[in-house]
Amino acid sequence: MPSVIPPEFLDLLEGDALGHLATLRADGTPHVTPLWVDHDGDTLLVNVRVDRVKAANMRSRPAVALSVVDPRNPHRFLAVTGKVASWSEDGWREHMDALSRRYLSLERYPWSFPGERRAIFRIEPTHVYHEAGDVETAES
Repeated sequence: MPSVIPPEFLDLLEGDALGHLATLRADGTPHVTPLWVDHDGDTLLVNVRVDRVKAANMRSRPAVALSVVDPRNPHRFLAVTGKVASWSEDGWREHMDALSRRYLSLERYPWSFPGERRAIFRIEPTHVYHEAGDVETAES
């Protein structure tokens, strides 16, 4: 059953905070990488080169986890476990350009190269955990 990302944590998916994506290798060991994150409502979006380990892992084993920490308050975070619902190479360049504007303040993604192939992986959350990191209301 899908899980909902609370509206008060969507800013972590709309700002410049890096996410950390955990995928599973064939032997069951985790593979964790930092990356830019996005969302479409309650669906997480990650844009990945198709020749990367994380892309192969997500195509073969769709269970993933992703966390994002607020860069201004490291005690405020969002942690999501979920499954890759779909992936597509359609629209990846426009999506990377939009992410580049957000993360780098550049109109175009600067590290593209001829023949590059990327895909947008859509992750449906199955469990969402979050902490507000509000020290003023923390118990003593």
